[in-house]
Amino acid sequence: MGQKSGNKNYAKFKGNANYNTNNNTSTEAPQNIAPKVILSEGNLVELEVQILSNQKADTYVAIFNLTQMGATVDETNRLLTDRYNGFAQELQTVGVPKDAIYLDMVSFVPLYEYEKEKKIFSKTHNEVPKGFEMQQNVHIKYNDVGMMLKIMSVAAKYEIFDLVKVDYAVNNQEAIYIEMREKAVGHLVQEIELYVDKLGVDLESGYRIVGEDKKITFPVDRYASYNAFSNVSLGGTPEKGKVQDMYKPQTMYYDKVAYDDFDIVINPTVLEPAIQFMYSMKIQIAVKDPNNPTPQHVWLTPDGDIVPIKID
Repeated sequence: MGQKSGNKNYAKFKGNANYNTNNNTSTEAPQNIAPKVILSEGNLVELEVQILSNQKADTYVAIFNLTQMGATVDETNRLLTDRYNGFAQELQTVGVPKDAIYLDMVSFVPLYEYEKEKKIFSKTHNEVPKGFEMQQNVHIKYNDVGMMLKIMSVAAKYEIFDLVKVDYAVNNQEAIYIEMREKAVGHLVQEIELYVDKLGVDLESGYRIVGEDKKITFPVDRYASYNAFSNVSLGGTPEKGKVQDMYKPQTMYYDKVAYDDFDIVINPTVLEPAIQFMYSMKIQIAVKDPNNPTPQHVWLTPDGDIVPIKID
């Protein structure tokens, strides 16, 4: 299956993603992560099939972090509680039910600062309590991917800007693997028939070893990043003095597992980030060596006759 390279590629239709390939600030999502089945070697015919299935999530869970500082324990708790209650109540007005919101207590620690103590012949900086910091995470479950924009809008009203991550889940993972296993078996059966009918390889009488493996990759693990800028100055070397650089944002994008190593791809067109299920099946079939004929068992009768014996 071929794939077109869009703006992600810069040379040979390569885009900004590869512009700073020598820049240490860029990251790439790992490739070549298809499951690999390892079986013993020998006088065997080895067949393998790799399958990838792109699946849209049935459920999402977004996690937002709330951090609040205050001078006292009561003040810190009150400020954070007010923000959370307002956030949770307004989420219900945009379609998030109350039982789809969960508050996870993360930390509650004191804050310190240094206070200078002057003496006649010395100065000492002592660490003294300054206040308190409380952190809580809000978990929000939703089914429609378009709901995230509404959730982000509500979060901004309560000064909640730290989206920790979004988890993806499918409801029937077992059914996905059943479909992939059936396709793998069908593919291998076709290959065996090709060996037997078209190539004349005797695979019917040999013993067989079968192995399988599987993996899952989630969208949260498939984001890569780069900085789209050049440091080349068209105006020459700046004059002596202070040089003030501009802020250069980091671009992030979803980089799905490539299809290069897969024989079968289910739902190949990916519009939104998908959960990618990978399945591998390998079969080894012993092939008879024509130079090593099959041993024959015989019975020598009392009369001196040789009678072949068939042993299963």
